Amino acid sequence: MVLHGKDKALEQIPKSSIAFMSKITKVQRGISSVTMPPKDHYTIQFDHKDMRTLRGRVYDTMIDFEYSQLGEGIVSATNDIYRGIRKAQVQIPTIGHLYVACLNENTKEITYLIAVNRFEADDIVRRLNLTQDPN
Repeated sequence: MVLHGKDKALEQIPKSSIAFMSKITKVQRGISSVTMPPKDHYTIQFDHKDMRTLRGRVYDTMIDFEYSQLGEGIVSATNDIYRGIRKAQVQIPTIGHLYVACLNENTKEITYLIAVNRFEADDIVRRLNLTQDPN
């Protein structure tokens, strides 16, 4: 699931072998699994010219990244007023939005995708005490 905010990003970046921040330029949805809830698969591309490496190293050849998350499933309602079932709302990766991507052993698979705004992005960089990557 797409996480939100600088606090989640600052929590996950140190646990990752590679972390970077960039806007998504392309999202291609793959086939969902037939489990309940289903697992949605995506192939994501990021803007390399504005990419900021936060941990590890991102090479120019690293173009397509795989990402999967639980899809929309049925969640039982807990409020007595709304008895029955409802769909779980799941945010999908969106083109043009800024994200922090955290990867571990598999450098093609995103472990955590965290949506941030530009103010949070500046604060993340400041807290990590990084300088702009010349690549």
